[in-house]
Amino acid sequence: MNDDLYEALSLLLSSSIPSDLDAAQEQSYVTYNLSLLAKDVSKPPAITLRESRNLLAASGTTGLRTWEAALHFGNYLITNASIIVDGKSVLELGAGTGYLSVLCAKHLGASYVLATDGSEEVVDGLHTSIYLNDMQSSSKAEAKELKWGHPLLGGEEPEWNGGHKIDLVIGADITYYESGIPALLSTFDNVFELYPDVKIIIAATIRNEETFKTFSEKCTLWGFLIDEVYFPLIDAKSQQGPFYDDKVPIKIMNIRKG
Repeated sequence: MNDDLYEALSLLLSSSIPSDLDAAQEQSYVTYNLSLLAKDVSKPPAITLRESRNLLAASGTTGLRTWEAALHFGNYLITNASIIVDGKSVLELGAGTGYLSVLCAKHLGASYVLATDGSEEVVDGLHTSIYLNDMQSSSKAEAKELKWGHPLLGGEEPEWNGGHKIDLVIGADITYYESGIPALLSTFDNVFELYPDVKIIIAATIRNEETFKTFSEKCTLWGFLIDEVYFPLIDAKSQQGPFYDDKVPIKIMNIRKG
């Protein structure tokens, strides 16, 4: 037997089994196969991330796992990559594990991707995601902390994003709690002010109709128009990767300044 494998096995056998609570907080490596990009079905392109299986981390963040809306939105971006992503400079809000940012930078031809989140812990994880997908030496993908509602610098002070023009803003499951919606819409407004031609596309899992209704109403108050995009969920039996729940409705929306 290989000595390294034997040593690893010995360590596992001598380790105590963690409690269910501790195990839920531990992170593991997850690989998502991108079947819609596969030229060779036996080995499709993939994204590897370090995630927690717990819904809510000990710190209170939900950004340490990849959610269904990101996986479904990713399929939409893959299907329309040449129109939406290719050659574009992309900003992701509430990036979480960075699935969408890595997808755009590594597989869909984005010229630049800035993955952002309001949690320092999540941003540290974003740097790990960039490393795990062999982009640490590339200037195409970066990660930084960005808190919604805080003014973005632009014009003569573009340092907040390295001076890159933003063509596309994306986000998945960033409307799920009502208290964060005003700050999010303030950031949308700031982005439109800095980049009038920017496109904002987001995906939302509709877990609570009232929360989504609140988001829609506040968009109207801010002068934003919502165009829902028809992109049906892939039936679970037909999914070949990534795999996600097909029972909860997920909306994909273009956000425009009215």
